[in-house]
Amino acid sequence: MQNFGVLGNPIAHSLSPIIHNFLFSHFGILGDYQKYLIPSSQDLLPTLKSLCGANVTLPYKQEVFALCNEVRGIAKEIGAVNTVVWEEDRLIGYNTDALGFWECIKDQDFKNALILGAGGSAKAVALILAKNNIPTTIYNRNPNRFDFFIQNGLEISTQIPNQSFELIINATSAGLDRVSLPLQKDILKTLFLQSRLVFDLIYPSVSKIADIQDFKRYLAHRTPTAFCSYAIDCEKQALDGLDMLVYQALLAFEIFAKKLDCFEELKALFYN
Repeated sequence: MQNFGVLGNPIAHSLSPIIHNFLFSHFGILGDYQKYLIPSSQDLLPTLKSLCGANVTLPYKQEVFALCNEVRGIAKEIGAVNTVVWEEDRLIGYNTDALGFWECIKDQDFKNALILGAGGSAKAVALILAKNNIPTTIYNRNPNRFDFFIQNGLEISTQIPNQSFELIINATSAGLDRVSLPLQKDILKTLFLQSRLVFDLIYPSVSKIADIQDFKRYLAHRTPTAFCSYAIDCEKQALDGLDMLVYQALLAFEIFAKKLDCFEELKALFYN
């Protein structure tokens, strides 16, 4: 049996075990995936050593980056990993968050984007947009979080830019309470009316998902987040972060199972 898991704090809400255990079962892989509550960063390495691979969520993506013997792909530029595997005695890190986001929007051609917030998720999204030649501005009231974005040649602002953006992304924690918005409604409405797509990295919460069938129903019939709901009120197309969650998990599974380049096959298991 190969043991995998997701490490974080808090972790009880994670849907990753349902996704990965379904995939292990579907492909006949003797794998087991569980949640691991990590009280402090000192518990990271001992837990990782007990597993074949893992996903990493808040607040440990940067700490695990530092523990890796090698980091591959865009994770090197982001400075954070969300997926790790052992290759012999070496811990190898990846970041599938950025690619998971890109899978959500890659079929649309955006001239520019505005990211609200400057945390870890904003870094991943900003870099993947930049790599795909989409000019991106990061808005955050606190300028102390701008160093990463400046170093990577991205536009930053502590004031709402006086221009239009085709893609508006909420990368703040506003909305986790199901009602808060990252900006006042009148400011958001002005931004939304000039946009083509509104994207909330938060996904709607749900009371209980017991199995993969519950999860698929949740995928097909979730309620909008507060950010998406207001965008819909403004008659704009809106996407939440649930598909991004699924896509980053599928990309991580490719790494865990050594089944590279099967993303579309995996995706069909959840969306067809």
